[in-house]
Amino acid sequence: MSIATRHPDVRPSPPPPFTPLGGQRVTARYEQRTSPLLLSLVELDPREVVEGVMTEKGFLAADVVPVGPMREACPHCPGVALQLVLRHRHVKRSHLFCRVCTRCYDALNDGGHSVLTV
Repeated sequence: MSIATRHPDVRPSPPPPFTPLGGQRVTARYEQRTSPLLLSLVELDPREVVEGVMTEKGFLAADVVPVGPMREACPHCPGVALQLVLRHRHVKRSHLFCRVCTRCYDALNDGGHSVLTV
């Protein structure tokens, strides 16, 4: 019987849940959060995250293009959203960047692990 000739109210039954050889049901690896994820911002040394040279006037690096604004705000510049910078070319490590004070940050979850690493 083709799908075109089936009655519109008839739907196929859902597949049975996957059970491994041990017979235990597999739970989802990721669960939906009911509360927002609280992050701690830790300031990073720019030499650790971007290739560059320290000069008398400050840290000199090649142009780094941020991906976009995040919900986290800079602790030193009230009301300024941090920009996400991903690893690419001169960037050694993904980080959050403040376009006003040019500070770099890492975002840590409640377990102390970076949420910016894959």
